[in-house]
Amino acid sequence: MRSSALARAISAPAVVITAAVLAVTSGAPPAANTDRQTPRSVSYELGEDLFFHETFGGNGRTCATCHDPRNEFTMSPALVEQRFQLDPSHPLFRAIDSDDGAGRDYTTLRAHALFRVTIPLAPNVSLADAPKRRTITVWRAVPTIVNVDLTAPYLADGRSPTLQDQAAGAIRDHMQATHAPQARELDALRAFEAEVYYPQRIRALEDASDPVPKEPGFSVPVQSSAAQRGKLQFDLHCRSCHDGELADSPTDPSRSRFQNVFVSEANRSNLPLLRLAFRRPDGVVQIVETPDPGRAALTGDLLDLNAFDTPALRGVKHTAPYFHDNSLPTLRDVVDHYNSRFQFHMTSQQADDLVSYLELF
Repeated sequence: MRSSALARAISAPAVVITAAVLAVTSGAPPAANTDRQTPRSVSYELGEDLFFHETFGGNGRTCATCHDPRNEFTMSPALVEQRFQLDPSHPLFRAIDSDDGAGRDYTTLRAHALFRVTIPLAPNVSLADAPKRRTITVWRAVPTIVNVDLTAPYLADGRSPTLQDQAAGAIRDHMQATHAPQARELDALRAFEAEVYYPQRIRALEDASDPVPKEPGFSVPVQSSAAQRGKLQFDLHCRSCHDGELADSPTDPSRSRFQNVFVSEANRSNLPLLRLAFRRPDGVVQIVETPDPGRAALTGDLLDLNAFDTPALRGVKHTAPYFHDNSLPTLRDVVDHYNSRFQFHMTSQQADDLVSYLELF
C-alpha cells in the first residue's frame, strides 16, 4: 500500500495538503534528491518524490511549484499573489516569467497566473518582424494534471504526445535544469501523475477487469432539476466538442479536438500581439496578429489559427480561471462567452442551469 497522504486525499473535492507538500510549496527551498545515481524502480513513490522535491539543478522550481495541489494541481492568480506577498523570492517568481525578463516586474504572472512558453514554428510560419527566428513566446496558463493519463496529447497546442515528453520540456524550460532527467525519472513522474484522478470513480475507466457496464455519463450523477435542465443545454450546445466521460472529445471522431473558440481574438488579458507570416500552399504570404496562434504555430495551417485543445471538464469548478489565457474568472463568464460568440440564444435562466450542470463535473 502507498503511504502517501496525498494519494489518500485525491478523492476529496479539494485536495488535502500534507505537511510534506506544504514544505515544498512554501517559500522554503525544495529538498534535493540526493540519491540520483542509485538505481531505483520506476514507481508511484519515486514519481511523487520527484514531483514535489526534485529541481534537476535548476532555478529552485519543482513540478509542484506551478502544478500546486492547493489549486487542484494548477495555478490561480489568487494563489500567485498570496505567494508573492508572503515571499517574493519564492521559486514561482523567476526572471524567465517576468514581464521585463529581468525579474523586476511580475504583473502578468500576478494578475493572470500566466507563464512564458516557447513554441517552435512550422517551416512556413515566421515572425513578420524577425523572420529568422524559429520560435515564438506566448503567455499560457498552467494545465491541471487531474486525470491527465486519459487526456493525451498534452499542452494547449497538443505538441507533446506523452507525459514523459511533456515533463522533459517543462523541466528544461520552466525549471531551467542544469542536468536532464533520466528516462526512468520521466517514467516515474508519469507513474505518479497517472494516479491523480478526480473523482475517484473515473479510475473505473482504466479497470478492464470490471464486468459492470459503464453507461455514458456514469460518473456524473444528475439529481437537481436545475442540473437536469442544464444537461439539456449542454447536450444541445456543448456536447459536440465536449463528449465522453471526461467531456474532452468531439462526438464526431473525424472532427479535430483543436478548436478556435475566439479566446485569442478577445484577448481579455491584453497580452502583447504577435505578427506572424503564414506562407500558404499557393505561395501567398498572409500576415495575422494574435497574442497566441495556438495549434497553427505547429502545423502552419491557417485553419488551426487560434485553435487549442479541448480541455476535459472533470473538476472544472475547482480550476478557475478558464481558457488557455486564464481570461474568464467564473463558469458563468465562460457560458456567457459561448452564448455570445456562438449565438446560442440561451436565456439567463438557461445559462444558470448549464452552470449548475457543469458544477457536477
